Amino acid sequence: MNSIDPTLNGLYYNATQATQSQIASDAARRKEKEQGVKKPLFSSLVQKNLEQNSLTAAGLPAEIAGMSQEEAIVFLKDQLDIAGDELSKFGSGESFEKYKKAVGQFVRYIEKNNYALEEHKRPGFRRGKKREPLVLIQAINQKLDRLAYDIWYNHLDKFKLLEKIHEINGLVIDLSAV
Repeated sequence: MNSIDPTLNGLYYNATQATQSQIASDAARRKEKEQGVKKPLFSSLVQKNLEQNSLTAAGLPAEIAGMSQEEAIVFLKDQLDIAGDELSKFGSGESFEKYKKAVGQFVRYIEKNNYALEEHKRPGFRRGKKREPLVLIQAINQKLDRLAYDIWYNHLDKFKLLEKIHEINGLVIDLSAV
């Protein structure tokens, strides 16, 4: 016959057992909360939406909203490389438009985030006109400037193709105007 242990059936043992199980379940809930998906605050959603709208208005893709500068540059560079490869393979009008858009977005991002424009007023007049201000453009991030140069160098053949296509489009417009 099985013996009965009086310590396992006592009130003290049952109370400590219940407390330990509650502590363990509370810890599990806290751990699930920390690991689980946190709901974003309304203000952060509004901020992200405003950032996406400002990027779209500037001609940049909304996907780079919330990305760091390095992540955004990598994203735009990848888009440019993918569009360039597609243009090299197919050479269609659609691939040309994608490449042109990718180049424009990359250039706009570089302009927006890598260069600072300073205007210095120049005193005096020149033949009755006020003198134009002296404009100084500074590259803020030398690494980004170097990356832009490397991309231009690697895509030089595609840029020559773009130049020829724009030249042809200009000639067609001139001929249609006559």
